[in-house]
Amino acid sequence: MNVANIICLHHLTPIRPSLPTHRADLDLYVAVVSAAGPSLADLLGKRVNVSRWLVQCQATARDLASSSSSVNLDALPSVDPTPQPVPFFFYGEEGDEAIATAAASATSGPAGGSKKQQQQAPKGGAPGGGLTDEQKKAANEERAKKKAEKAKKKGAKPQAQPAAKAPAAEIDISALDIRVGKILKAWNHEEAEKLYCEEVDVGEESGPRKIASGLRPFYKLDEMQNRTVLVLCNLKARKLVGFPSHGMVICASNEDHSKVEFAIPPDGAKIGERVVFEGYEGAPEAENKVAKKKIFEKLAPDLKTDADGIVVWKGAKSKTSAGSCKAINAMPNAFVA
Repeated sequence: MNVANIICLHHLTPIRPSLPTHRADLDLYVAVVSAAGPSLADLLGKRVNVSRWLVQCQATARDLASSSSSVNLDALPSVDPTPQPVPFFFYGEEGDEAIATAAASATSGPAGGSKKQQQQAPKGGAPGGGLTDEQKKAANEERAKKKAEKAKKKGAKPQAQPAAKAPAAEIDISALDIRVGKILKAWNHEEAEKLYCEEVDVGEESGPRKIASGLRPFYKLDEMQNRTVLVLCNLKARKLVGFPSHGMVICASNEDHSKVEFAIPPDGAKIGERVVFEGYEGAPEAENKVAKKKIFEKLAPDLKTDADGIVVWKGAKSKTSAGSCKAINAMPNAFVA
């Protein structure tokens, strides 16, 4: 474009409000097109946004020049006015076929592309080359169908549902390790006025256990010596007022704990043998589990004596090789702990 054409275009400014191109755009447009000449198409390559800007500037320049007889229209630089594709927005659920069809139909220009391109546009498509809800639904169905066919070819099996978690097994009296024991020696605790310290044989190779019992208010010291008793053995060792106690001597007591008496095995029961309950003869739990899950505390409310003073759990009688265990004076309907 020669100098006279540029001057004429500037004299026609300000640009009419109906035209979207500014004077600065025209200046740059003239400079770019004049400098690039025939090689403009190679220079632009795939720069769609720049091509669209040049086409708009060309249209504005020609519109302005057409209103002035002093501007030679043939002298204006020319840019290939082929409509450029507008951006196509994806929703993430379109099938490959729907995407290809919609993208091919999305073109620039006030009329939405050439007649041929308009004919290729999806029927009933959304403005700007997007997809309607119906088209998106159809694309989703097509996508799901292809996915199912692909899985079928590969022999894929439906994902198995995780197995329902089995309910926890109910705890019963077999969880406790109650044995026949014998107090070999007992003495007063030096610091606790209600405690006796004892050495109790429960049939272990390691020797007798040390156990502390709060029985001083109920038994004299000489009554503790060489006494055959029942011992709860799977309790964790702990210190009672400084004394290391590992186990519990089992007794029966009334409701207000004002009367307490030993629960004892029958004559002839062997030291160290386990006391079981009718119908409950499973293996006892480990000490750590008994403590962690508070097993004794859960079972104790149902550990009692019946009307005959026999130690029972939920009515099931205790038993050894020599018979049932009971409170020493046959205290009926008492708590056992």
